[in-house]
Amino acid sequence: MSTNKKLLSLIASMLAIVSVASALIFTYNFKSYSIKMAEENAISIAQNVRDGLTSHMINATMSKRENYLYKIRKHQNVEYFHLLRTTAVIAQYGKGFDLENNISKLEQKVLSTKTTQTKLIETYNKVLLKISIPYIATSSDKPNCMQCHNAKEGDVLGALSMDIDISDIRTENLIILFKIFIAVLFITIISLYVLRRFIKPYTKLFSDLEKSISYAYKGDFSYKIKTTLKNEGANVSNQLNELTEIYKFKKTIELDENKNIIYDRLIYILHDKFKIDNFILYEINSLKKKRVVLYDCTKEKHDLNENPELCRTFRTNTDVYSSDFDNICLNCNQKTKYYMCFNFKIDDKYYLVLHIQAKSQEELDLIKINIPVIQNYLDMAKPVIESKILLQMLKDTTLKDPMTSLYNRRFLNELINSKISSRVKKGSMHTILMIDIDSFKQVNDTYGHEVGDDVIKRLAIVMKNSVRDSDMPVRYGGEEFIILLMNTTEEKTYEIAKKINVDFANEEFTSDIEVFKKTVSIGIANYPKDANTLIKSIKCADEALYIAKNTGRNKIVQYIKKEI
Repeated sequence: MSTNKKLLSLIASMLAIVSVASALIFTYNFKSYSIKMAEENAISIAQNVRDGLTSHMINATMSKRENYLYKIRKHQNVEYFHLLRTTAVIAQYGKGFDLENNISKLEQKVLSTKTTQTKLIETYNKVLLKISIPYIATSSDKPNCMQCHNAKEGDVLGALSMDIDISDIRTENLIILFKIFIAVLFITIISLYVLRRFIKPYTKLFSDLEKSISYAYKGDFSYKIKTTLKNEGANVSNQLNELTEIYKFKKTIELDENKNIIYDRLIYILHDKFKIDNFILYEINSLKKKRVVLYDCTKEKHDLNENPELCRTFRTNTDVYSSDFDNICLNCNQKTKYYMCFNFKIDDKYYLVLHIQAKSQEELDLIKINIPVIQNYLDMAKPVIESKILLQMLKDTTLKDPMTSLYNRRFLNELINSKISSRVKKGSMHTILMIDIDSFKQVNDTYGHEVGDDVIKRLAIVMKNSVRDSDMPVRYGGEEFIILLMNTTEEKTYEIAKKINVDFANEEFTSDIEVFKKTVSIGIANYPKDANTLIKSIKCADEALYIAKNTGRNKIVQYIKKEI
């Protein structure tokens, strides 16, 4: 049974129980009240009879009392009417009529207890109230009972017994119960309809919550909660759906290859989900004091290497809103005056800064509503990005030469085995520079390995300063180096090779013996012009280097493809 049906059944059962209990209480109270009214009526009749008999006694017309009693019985609609004399009255005035001499068990109890006694007799078609009321001798009444009766204060002089038909009370009771039943049935139907209309969305929400949690427990975050509610229920639904989307996001980025893909997903969410049209996402390296623009859709120019300390939100680690103070960020050169910035710490080294622009304060306020959710996405991404950074650092330690911080031969092998990296695009020309330090063995033999290491490190620095960020310098082994120049020209290749050759030749090295200089020989080969694979291009560059070494050293030699 669904939660909705269970709840409606429970409410219907509770309404039925309350209705039955209310009907029973009403019936009992109505019955008690009716009996009490009948008793009071009987007592009133008894008082009238006593007063009438007293008048007959005073007026010496007691012989005519039977007719009086008959009229009382007839007019009061009493079925049984019995006036009883006690033994003391019989001794003083005689037995009286036959009607006054018979005594019932109820009357015996009245005489012994001196209290009014009642008994209710119910049959299929009739309800009788039997009541017997004592006459107590007292001197306080007028006339004084002691003047006519030989009795003491409090003695029972007699009793008046009646059978009163109260069947109409039961009939009225049944009619009222029927009316109550109809009213309760109507109220129950209306209540169930109202409850079903207003509670069903909540029960459905509860059922969807249960289902969503069940799916999530199994690792499936695809189930979305739908509700027609507009109040707190809608907020709960939206928040849980948002939480589900965030966890789906987290499960997705955990399997992404690197942090850049995660950044792309964050950018997509900002655009597609939150409909933010103008924003800039920065990555800040606090150790290098460098800020890099990861994405910019504001169509404004920015310094990619701008000092992050100039950024107010990074420097203060607080959110910055243009509405807080006019020109609050003095170093913000945005064209619009409506903006806000947020700083998110990834680890001790890396930070993300999100800068959002708007055309008006109203638009900015609408975006501001979603900032807590955006922060949830970033908070969820933070440990994953940190993990990707650590994994990349770990990978770099295996793919980079610890002495020079250049890529090592293992990296080059991975690049070759990956069937040319995506960075090595087909249709473009790429160049291989094979570089070797001339007569390097003499350095180690003459000046020692420590000086030799310094020579290698200095050449690595010269190469880094000579190539572009897109190029890949590699320590191939010992004193040999390879540089993969990406998407270049022959003129640019020779310019870079010449710069490395000249700049390194100008470096001075100090040893315990003397100050000396060294040179390098460079072989050049083009891919895919000289060979159709990267590994063959490297061999071509090695051949050119061999020629440079064997024709005088300190030379730059271009590989010439042999004619077949």
